[in-house]
Amino acid sequence: MLHLAVEQGQKPTAIVVTAGQRGDSPQFESVLEKVRVPRIGPGRPRIRPDRVRADKAYASRKNRA
Repeated sequence: MLHLAVEQGQKPTAIVVTAGQRGDSPQFESVLEKVRVPRIGPGRPRIRPDRVRADKAYASRKNRA
């Protein structure tokens, strides 16, 4: 199963591949950990997105925090 994080233009920024029976919600953190947004100028890549949109599978309190 593919778990993806994509930017607004639908370009993938992180991909995690798991077995088909793995749930979506537990993979949320591992997908976000792989996100790296390059900066225009100097500095390290950003690792925390400004916003996250997800379907109901990711709606746990832990994921919202």
